[in-house]
Amino acid sequence: MVWLGLLSLAIAIYWISNPFLLSDMISMIEKAISGEPNQFSDVLINFALLFIYFSAFRFFILMVIGIFEKQFPMVIGNLTYCFILAFAGYLFNSWIHVKLSAYYIVSMLLFLIGLYKISKGLTNGLFHGNQPRILTGNWGNIIFGIRTLILSSLFTEENFLVFKNFTIFLTGTLELPPADFGFTINIIAFMEICLFVYVLTELPKRLIFTQCKNCGMVFLTAGVPESSRDSEHTSKHRHCPRCGAACF
Repeated sequence: MVWLGLLSLAIAIYWISNPFLLSDMISMIEKAISGEPNQFSDVLINFALLFIYFSAFRFFILMVIGIFEKQFPMVIGNLTYCFILAFAGYLFNSWIHVKLSAYYIVSMLLFLIGLYKISKGLTNGLFHGNQPRILTGNWGNIIFGIRTLILSSLFTEENFLVFKNFTIFLTGTLELPPADFGFTINIIAFMEICLFVYVLTELPKRLIFTQCKNCGMVFLTAGVPESSRDSEHTSKHRHCPRCGAACF
């Protein structure tokens, strides 16, 4: 809460001292939607760096607390977050006065999100205290992060145009003029890429992992022994390591 309060105060002060921040954001979003090469202004770059530095400071403090409390997963996780934010800071700093395509910007942001989710999954899902639980831990964030990394690798101009052309072909088949809703076509193409990544990774996920329908935990199927038929004569199943619900 203290960090959120300080961050909100810093953003408010920065916004007051830079009244063109909102207009720069809107202009950047409009160019990204239209597919035009984009150039971040100094105001936007400094705003992003402000958020990155505050976040890095928060994770550094949490890492120090973890060292004193001997919570090693917490230390490793927050140290990883600091490295990710350092990379993000370097990335944003290199974007000053450089023309960037919307595809490259979105791809890099998805890449950072994927790394963050994997790091969070490793530290919060696969450890209980200082004890690793690889076989019975929650792999949900890790799988989400892997999917996001795959999505970031596919989000190039060439790949996006393939899905976009497919969408235009469908709209043409339905006799809907694509020029009237170009933004909608871009959104549909992005959703198609997300659906493609989901379908591509869903079968391996189902073969290796089991998801509890009660609490949503995703755990390795091989890590939890299969229970035999119970007194109610239900089929064989596994029990969720978190909530104990039967997972068939």
